[in-house]
Amino acid sequence: MLTNFNTLAGSSRLWIYGAETALTEKEQLCISERLTEFLEKWEYHQNKLLASFHIFENRFIVVALDDSQYGVGGCSIDGLQKVIQELEKELSISLLNRLNVFCKIDGYIECIATTNLSNKANSTTLFYDLTILKKSEISNWLKPISGGWCSSFL
Repeated sequence: MLTNFNTLAGSSRLWIYGAETALTEKEQLCISERLTEFLEKWEYHQNKLLASFHIFENRFIVVALDDSQYGVGGCSIDGLQKVIQELEKELSISLLNRLNVFCKIDGYIECIATTNLSNKANSTTLFYDLTILKKSEISNWLKPISGGWCSSFL
């Protein structure tokens, strides 16, 4: 069951997908339509799930789920991943490459491969931590590389 992103509890579970390039208005509209359709019907063991999504900074698709009542697992999560994979193919974009690091450099978001991170960033460079798990962490997802999973690539 689709709800307003801002009304979901801070404890809501997150899935974050980063696009290698900024999403166009047309791409965002397509993503919004597909996710709205999916989340309105999303279920776990025949229980409607309370979920939402938001596209941040024309780059990041954040899906939030209040899993406090019914939980979520297996086929339900696979269904979300399938929608994201279909969007990748349909729009010819990359959303699932977990070896990309999204850094804020000179006011712009740059998608940097982990193999190239040491050439473009340093330990104080801010990056978007797409590994956060709870909605309450969104306010702190932009952090120095030194405090994140990608610090070992410097």
